[in-house]
Amino acid sequence: MRCRSTSVHQISIASEPHRTFFLKLEWAKDLGSGFVILLSDGVSAWSGEVSEEDVSREAQEIEMELERYVGDLHLALTGEGPAAEGEYSFHLTPERPGRPLLQLSYEKVQNDISFRLGVVDLQAVPEPTEVIRELISHGLEQSACLQAKNQHLLEENQKLRREQEHITKKMERYVQGKETLERDLYGRFVLVLNEKKAKLRALQKRVKELEESIEKNRLRKKADSEEHKTMETAADKSPEVESDYGGSTEDEQEAEPRQSDPKPLTQEMPESNPMDDSLNDITDVAPCRKRRHRHLQQLETQAKRAELDQRQRSSRLARNELKLLEACCVMLHMIPINPCDCSH
Repeated sequence: MRCRSTSVHQISIASEPHRTFFLKLEWAKDLGSGFVILLSDGVSAWSGEVSEEDVSREAQEIEMELERYVGDLHLALTGEGPAAEGEYSFHLTPERPGRPLLQLSYEKVQNDISFRLGVVDLQAVPEPTEVIRELISHGLEQSACLQAKNQHLLEENQKLRREQEHITKKMERYVQGKETLERDLYGRFVLVLNEKKAKLRALQKRVKELEESIEKNRLRKKADSEEHKTMETAADKSPEVESDYGGSTEDEQEAEPRQSDPKPLTQEMPESNPMDDSLNDITDVAPCRKRRHRHLQQLETQAKRAELDQRQRSSRLARNELKLLEACCVMLHMIPINPCDCSH
């Protein structure tokens, strides 16, 4: 607590350039509530006190806000802060006859213009050695505090350095693991990519084969259609001939039931003629041959129709398979196709 409420500052007094003075400042809460000043040159000592009313009066005289005035006063008397050096000056008015007091004034220099912040009356201390001893004790305490703080900072620095080394090693392991994982994943990705490309090339080859097959089926279907039309045209013309020839056959078939049994016919014609037998054979064989020819023609027509139906079904299946393969290609269209496989 004393470290926060006590400050020792070495100052230079313009009227005494060859002497070194030490200014000790003590305050209770802040400088706005008043403070005590001890001034010593190492031989003599002087002390003075500034009350809270004096601080308020000085702030009103220079027309400055109290908070800002207290801040400038703290910088001037304690020497703390980077801008304190060179911006404040001190003047000491010597003792005069009839006035055994010294006056210490402190001014602020700004833009080559100085204005007085305040003044305090100092009176001689009866035992300056006590003040000097207090200054030495305060210096030792400050030195001990600074050493303790420095030691603490050194320990913290070493601790942070060890943590940094540990984190650095850990980060190096993480980086190595990350690089190993990236190489492994990249190798797997290349394998999967090459496999997908091989599948796509196979699908493209299959699509091409199906397109060629569909084209061949289309040409074959066109040829079969023309052949079927030709056959239908020939079939439309053939019934007229068959009807003419088949009419006689039907007449013969109708006439056959009217014929009597072979025995009565044998009785009526006791003698057989070889020429008649040959004629009878011709009459009996011709209708059978015509029927056989017509039956074979019907079977051939049915076989051709069955083959045509089979080709049409095959063509439909091929078109469906092609559509399926095209859909697969569309789903995988984002993967580029390269004739050469990717390598590691």
